[in-house]
Amino acid sequence: MGNPTTFRWIAPTTNTDGSPIAAGEITGYQVGVRPASGTPGVYTILAPVDAATDTSDPIADITPALGYGDWVAAVRSIGPTNSAWSNERAFTLVAPPPPVPNAPTNFTVA
Repeated sequence: MGNPTTFRWIAPTTNTDGSPIAAGEITGYQVGVRPASGTPGVYTILAPVDAATDTSDPIADITPALGYGDWVAAVRSIGPTNSAWSNERAFTLVAPPPPVPNAPTNFTVA
């Protein structure tokens, strides 16, 4: 399986008290990323997602770019009051294999 390319989530529709989310309560999202060896819930990289209607973010858009290795990510909604972080998900970015030259052509034995 190839490397993952996108963070995806389902937007919340209610508040923690059960009331529906009103317009303006969510202004965007924030994706938090940390090395897998890091502390749960403490994200060393925070990536903003500036649209309240977005429910995904390309991993390639994370700044600084994530290196190869094991990572953990979560997302939260941003607004006048931020939500708690979602559940964490682990993922691995694997370096592509090195290029392999094509075989020589027109081989003969004379």
